[in-house]
Order: sequence, then C-alpha cells, then structure tokens
Amino acid sequence: MRINNVSGLWARTRLERVNYSLRNVFQQLSTGKRIPWARFDAAGTAIANKLRAQVSGLYKAFDNAAYGINLLNTAEGGLSTIQDKLQRMRELAVQAANGTLTEEDRAALQAEFEQLRQEIGRTAQTTEYNTIKVLQGFNGEFQIGPNESQTMNVQIPNVNPENLQANVNGTPVDLNDLNITTQEGATQAMEALDQMINQISTARSNVGAYTNRLEHGMANIGNAIVNTTNALSTIEDMDMAKGVMEQVRLQILRNFTTGVLAQSRVNMANVLNLLR
Repeated sequence: MRINNVSGLWARTRLERVNYSLRNVFQQLSTGKRIPWARFDAAGTAIANKLRAQVSGLYKAFDNAAYGINLLNTAEGGLSTIQDKLQRMRELAVQAANGTLTEEDRAALQAEFEQLRQEIGRTAQTTEYNTIKVLQGFNGEFQIGPNESQTMNVQIPNVNPENLQANVNGTPVDLNDLNITTQEGATQAMEALDQMINQISTARSNVGAYTNRLEHGMANIGNAIVNTTNALSTIEDMDMAKGVMEQVRLQILRNFTTGVLAQSRVNMANVLNLLR
C-alpha cells in the first residue's frame, strides 16, 4: 500500500509558481517598468536600449540646434551692425560727392568715415559666441540628429574691412582703399559701398536661411522625441491598471492554493491516524 499526497504536491508546486509570478508583478509595479530586469523580456530589453539611446540623442540634437541658432543670431546681430555702418558710410560718400563742399568739409566727413571703418573692423573681430569669432570666416558643422552624418554645414564669410571688396571701373578695391576727401573718390566710394552692402545683405540672408532651417529641424526633432518616447514607453513601461489586476488575481490564486495545500496536509494527517 502506498500513501502519497498528490494534491499537496500539486498545490505546493503551484504555490511556488504563483509566489514567483507575484514577486515579478511586485517588482514591475514598484518600478513602473514592464521590464525591470532583462530576464523579463530579453528581446524587449535590447529594443528598449536602442530606443533609449535614440531618445537621449534626440534631446541632445535639439539642444545642439538651439545652440546653433544662438550662434547664428549672434552673427546676424554683428552683420546688421556692419550693414548699418556701411549705409552711413555711403551717406557720407554721397554728401562728399557734392560740389558745394570745401576740402575742409570733406576732411571732416573723412574723419567720421574712417571711424566707421575702424568700428566695422572691431565688430568683425569681436563678435563672438562661446569664444568663436563668428565673423572671421566661420565654417562649421552642427550635429542636429541623433546619429552619425546627421549634420548641417554652416558658412559665414569673413567680413573684415580688407575682405569687403568691390570692383570699381575694372579696379578691385576693398573697404580700406576708400577715401572721400575728393569728389572723385567719394563717387567711387558710393559705387564700391553699394557692392559691399550687397555682400553683407547676402551674408545676412544666408544666416537667416540657416536659422529657419534649424528652427524647422527643431520642430522635426520634437516630433521624433514624442514618437520615439511613446514607442519606448509601449515596450518598457508597465500598464499599472493591468498590473494591479494581475496582482489581485495572483493573490486570490495564492490564497486558494494555500488553502488547498493546508487541506491536503489535514487529509494526510487523518489517513495516518487511521493507520495507527
């Protein structure tokens, strides 16, 4: 005659499995993660890690684009200042080209003309962003994506006085060559300054185009952050309502299984008493 406790063995095995599942649910609920450890979902963990890296990269790319816009705004401010000074220099040239002025009058206009030229040079040399001299021939790449090669090249010309050049009657001149102490020189300065103003206008237009592109890029990055974060949450985060329901189900099952195990022990004890 064999005496065994099959129901008790079943209940004990079942109780261990229920307790194991319940511990897992507690870990998920306490961390808020569907995958608190890789053993919960090995494939999901690998995918989640990749998505998390993308999200982190997207946030940094968003910051990079914002920093790029700040640099471009700094350059735009400097170019605007230079353009205003060139406009004033042209006004002085127009005034000096008038035949009613004396040499002393033109000498006075030339003094202001020279001060404006020096200020243009100072502005070009001192306009900086994070110690980068943005008006001294800036050529850089902005990392505006989370992955390799997702960059944007930005070029801003050197606008020192010697780099502001024009062609007057077939002769190349730069800003340092201009002189309005004579009527002829003032007339030539007007023509040269028109070309130089156009150069600065072109540079400002390019900077504005770069800025617009970065702003659109930031909007696109923002959308990517939302969508990628949502995908990561779907894989990694715990559905709290579902988790609580699973916890309640397992607790009920544990209580029932514990009762079955206790009853099987009572029955076993009764059988042994009868045998005695």
